[in-house]
Amino acid sequence: MAVQEHFEGFDAPPEEFSKSAHKREAQAIRKLAEKIEAFGPITFNKLEFPDESIKEALVVARKLKKNSDEKRRQLQYVAKLMRSYDLDALINQIDNLGATPKSDPKALKMELLRENLIHGGTKALNEFTSLIYDTDRNKLRTLIKKAREELNSTLPDRPAARTLFKFLKAEIKRANVEIPDSLTKAVVKIDNDE
Repeated sequence: MAVQEHFEGFDAPPEEFSKSAHKREAQAIRKLAEKIEAFGPITFNKLEFPDESIKEALVVARKLKKNSDEKRRQLQYVAKLMRSYDLDALINQIDNLGATPKSDPKALKMELLRENLIHGGTKALNEFTSLIYDTDRNKLRTLIKKAREELNSTLPDRPAARTLFKFLKAEIKRANVEIPDSLTKAVVKIDNDE
């Protein structure tokens, strides 16, 4: 008669993660890194990271060309850094952010409008002021100029861009207008003839 070995049963916790579990965890962290990288600057700058190196690596990733190998490798590096920390607090912050630009098309349109005004020069400014004719053009020009100047700074956040965003949001709400698609298209080059 054979002696039966002791068996812990299915309720006992596994002693180690399986390779599949490690792979699933790594993929989840990679998806989290991609999600954070895709946030707009306002949302991104609200986040508190478990380590500054993660934020710095994400800032680099945000500057790289979309769908490039460089961006993919940088996001892999970000995910590797993130695996060294407890991410519960970061995930909780993201869950409590509410609407993100991807889930709120109006927020995305506002960010695109702001970036278009920063990079689009006189043409974008004129189009916006023709949409809301009674907007304070001088104030808007000053806000755009400050936001453009901070693009070259080493500041981790963009306070002038946030101020411009708030001004645009208030003006659009006051005038009760829809942002036209022409003002939310990407602009490649700055027109400096203001």
